This record gives sequence, C-alpha cells and structure tokens, in this order.
Amino acid sequence: MRSKSIKTVSAILVVLVLLTLSCEFSFDLGGKKDGTATLEIQQVTSAPVEQIVEPTQKPTETAIPPTNIPPTEVPPTQIPPTSVPPTAAPTQPPAPTDEPVAESEPYYTEEFDYVPDNWYYEVLMGNEEKTDISVDNGKLTFTIEDYDTYAYVFYEDYIYEDVYLEAFTSNRGSNDNMITLVCRYSDTGFYEVNIANNGLYDIYAYIEAMNTGYVRLYNGGSKNINMGIKSNTFAMSCAGNEIKLWVNGVLERTVEDNKYNLPEGLIGIGVSSFDSTPVIIDFDYVYIDLP
Repeated sequence: MRSKSIKTVSAILVVLVLLTLSCEFSFDLGGKKDGTATLEIQQVTSAPVEQIVEPTQKPTETAIPPTNIPPTEVPPTQIPPTSVPPTAAPTQPPAPTDEPVAESEPYYTEEFDYVPDNWYYEVLMGNEEKTDISVDNGKLTFTIEDYDTYAYVFYEDYIYEDVYLEAFTSNRGSNDNMITLVCRYSDTGFYEVNIANNGLYDIYAYIEAMNTGYVRLYNGGSKNINMGIKSNTFAMSCAGNEIKLWVNGVLERTVEDNKYNLPEGLIGIGVSSFDSTPVIIDFDYVYIDLP
C-alpha cells in the first residue's frame, strides 16, 4: 500500500514538473517511423517589440565609385557647307584732291585756305581779260591791270535777309583803288558800301529797274581809314531797312532805305580800279554772321 502511494506521489510530482516546464517550453511530438515518440524541446522567446526610432538626420549617402564605361563613338553629323556669296572687290577710294570740299554754312569765316567752289566772280564793268582773281597763301587776291574795272566775288550758297559781313584787306598795289562790301544781291538790285584808299566812302543802293542803276544813300569821309600800302578791317550790315558801315571797328554811319526796300539776296566783296594800275588787294578772311 505504501509502495503504491509512493509511486502515486512520484507520478504526481513528475506531472507537476512537466506542467512547470510547459510554461517555458513548447512540446513537439513527432513520431518516428519505428513508432517511438520523441520529445523535442524548443526554447520559446517572446516576440521582439519593434522599436520605432525617429531619424535624427538624413543618412549620409554612400559615395559609389563611378563605373568606367567607355564612351560610345558617335559618328559626326555631316553638315552641308553653306554657300557664301563672294565678297565684292573693295572699291578704290577716290584719288585725293589738292582742294578739300568746303562745308556749306550760312554763318562762318572764309579764310581762303583753298579755292572755294561756292564763291563765284563777276566783272560788272571793265576789262575782264585784264582782271585776275586767285587764291594763294591763304588769301583771296584781286589783280586788276586796266582802268575803271569793277570786279566782284559772291557767296552763292545762301540768300540772306539780315546779315553782317566783315573783311580784312591789304593793299599791295596802286593807291587809286576802292574796296566794296555787298548785301542782298539779287536780280532786282543790291546794297553796297565803297571805301576808297583816299579816305572817302559811299553807301549805295543799286536798282536794276532804274536807268542809272546806282542810287547814292550817303557819302562821307573817315580818319579811321588807313590810306596807302596799309591794311584795314571793313564791315557792313543789312538789318531791316538799315545799312551800317564800320571802319576798323568803329561804326561810321547808319542809313535807312525807306524807298527801295530790297528784301534779300547774296553777300559779296569787290575791288575797283580808277586811273592808276595795277590794283592788287588781298582779302585775308571774310566773316559772315547775324547783325
């Protein structure tokens, strides 16, 4: 009896042990082919808890060494040549001339450094064959070798209403001569001042329609005129109905023309001879401006 109860107690203890171990181990009973049972004990571990970790920074990209890939040869594209028109042969520049072309201006100083092509001359009275007008050494020179000859040079590019005209002159010949300044020269007439080398002067209106032509507006004399082989600066202006004369910077006379009222025309200069020759007068410059 006692032996049976011991066996019973032992069996109970074995069961308790097995139950205790079942908390930590799982059982897998598998049968072998020979019919015997085997006990496989596997350790059971609790499922890992997935831990979520917030990234603190962007992961560093791992540099991947470049793979050396041999370049593929691409055949060059054939571009058809563009036809270029032939370049024209360069034009030969015109041969230089001895006399440059002057710019045409209404108000300027003509210094006669070359022969101006916009000034023309007329011999209004006398022997044209014995009259020479030339440009040399920066001067316009009148040379008259006959008596009672009146030669003029006019600036033809502009027609003036009101204008101031000034000239620097030098006498190198006979003292029996006269220098002239002209304004408003046209087919109907003109105004002029005449300054003689003897110290006298005249202011005229020339009217083409009248038989006499010249009408004296004033005559007088001036101690400011340098007589003989000397130089002088003469000036005149036409402004409205007034004509003015200056001699070496001094205003000598102002006259009014309320009868003929010549409105506009060219400007000009002139030289005249009387009873003694040769007459040689140099014009160093002619200055044109507003009055």
